[in-house]
Amino acid sequence: IQRGKSFRIPTNDKGKAVIDAVNAAIHLRRPLLLTGTPGSGKTSLAYAIAHELQLGPVLAWPITARSNLIDAEYRYDAIARLQDAQLDKTRESSGSPEEGDLGDYIQLGPVGTAFLPSLLPRILLIDEIDKSDLNLPNDLLNLFEEGEFEIPELVRRKRRSQDADDPDATVMVRTADKEMEAPITNGRIRCCEFPIVIMTSNGERDFPPAFY
Repeated sequence: IQRGKSFRIPTNDKGKAVIDAVNAAIHLRRPLLLTGTPGSGKTSLAYAIAHELQLGPVLAWPITARSNLIDAEYRYDAIARLQDAQLDKTRESSGSPEEGDLGDYIQLGPVGTAFLPSLLPRILLIDEIDKSDLNLPNDLLNLFEEGEFEIPELVRRKRRSQDADDPDATVMVRTADKEMEAPITNGRIRCCEFPIVIMTSNGERDFPPAFY
């Protein structure tokens, strides 16, 4: 909140151009790519938008050379699930060691949380995307076009379960918001309002034409 309050946009033509770009991105439901030198306020702009429009905490995804889209969408802790199945004799004796609790081992990342259906869009900050692997910008294209993605572990669970014909098979999973869970139906996450995606770049490299 404090970061959003303290951010100021210049009142000159450059400042007006930034405001117009933000409004256009929101209206067109398209990501906004900000390029500039470090410390120029690119990251703070995302917090200012969240504060101005009262859209809740910013969902930040800081990019490194090892960042990949799947981890930002969700993480599945298969090792913890296996350990719990081995220790929990009650669950093992029931003949169904994995049904019902699968959501306990899945947590949505900042991207996955941003694409949850909600009344108002969330702010997703993809910070310093120019540090990413060469394939990451292209991987984002399909998500931005479709506004949805699948969690394969939940899709497989539904197919194996007795409720495979149930159109509303729902699992609760953790999100990137602290102490908050969300229902996932049939293993698919589909946004209602496209998130306001702010991507920052220090201009260290160019991106594929399709990404632009």
